[in-house]
Order: sequence, then structure tokens, then C-alpha cells
Amino acid sequence: MSLESVVQVILERGAAEASQILDAARTERERILAEVRAEEAKALAETEASARAEAERKRVQSLARAELESRKIVLAAQKEALDKVYAGTLARLGELAENTELLRRLLEANQDEWRSGGKVYSNPRDEPVVRKIVGSAFAGTIECAGGIVIESGDGTRRVDLRYDSILRDVWDDAVKEVAQTLWPSKA
Repeated sequence: MSLESVVQVILERGAAEASQILDAARTERERILAEVRAEEAKALAETEASARAEAERKRVQSLARAELESRKIVLAAQKEALDKVYAGTLARLGELAENTELLRRLLEANQDEWRSGGKVYSNPRDEPVVRKIVGSAFAGTIECAGGIVIESGDGTRRVDLRYDSILRDVWDDAVKEVAQTLWPSKA
């Protein structure tokens, strides 16, 4: 074999070997690229899932915050309405046509308290009526919508029969019923 043929064989083997090395490198490159693409796709899917979960969490929080705020607004409006009803009721109690009769009944029902040296107080508007009934037991005026306060002779007991107090006691017992009447719940 001539030198040229030996060189030719060596070149062909080298070319074949180089071609195999290049094919192996290309295959390795494709395998590495496929792994990177798979990792990238997985990371992208995880990021998207995390972003969707975070967006959903924020949406739920925003809805809950808005619902809580709307409940606060409704409750404040309901409280304001109840306060107006209470104030209106209290104002009307003091202006009842039956006020004189109510005062007379309260004083008669509690006469043991004021007839034994006790003192009776009323608002300035009711003073003439109360003074006429209790005479010298009338001790003065107090600020209230109506009704009376009777103090025992020794000053140790007070019977609070002011319309304000009576309404407050009745109101405390009935406010849920009043609210249910004004704003029936949707069962």
C-alpha cells in the first residue's frame, strides 16, 4: 500500500470517527436541550400555578374584605336607624296624652315609698302634675323625658321610674325583636 492510500485510509477513518463524535455530540446536545426544555416547562407550570394560587388567594381576601366592610356599613346604618327609633320613642313617651294618668298610676303604685318621708322628682314639664299629687314630698326637677324618681326618706334607696329607664329596660329585652321586625333575615 502506498503512502497515499495509507493517508487516505487514515483520513477516512478520521472522518468516520469525527462523524461519529459529531453525531454523539449532536445526540448529547439534543438530550441536554430536551432536559432543559422539560425543566423550563416544569418551572413555568409551577410558576403559573403559584401565580394563579396567589391571584385566587388575593381575590378571596379582597372579596372577604369587601363583604366585611359592607356588613359594617349595613350594621352601622341599622344601628343608626335603631337609635333614631329609640330617640323618637323616648320623645313621644314624654308627650303622651295619657302622661298625667301614667304619672298618677306610678305614684299610686309606689306611694309607700314617698308617703313615708320620701322625696319625688320629675322633669320640669310634669312638675305641676306631680306636685299636685305628692304635695310637700316633691323635691325638685331632673332632666328626663318623663316619669318620676322616688328617693326613700333616709336617702338609701331610689326607685327609678323615669320613662328613659323603663324604655331602656324594655328596649334591651326587645331590641332583637325590633331589629327582626325592621330587617327580617332571609332564612
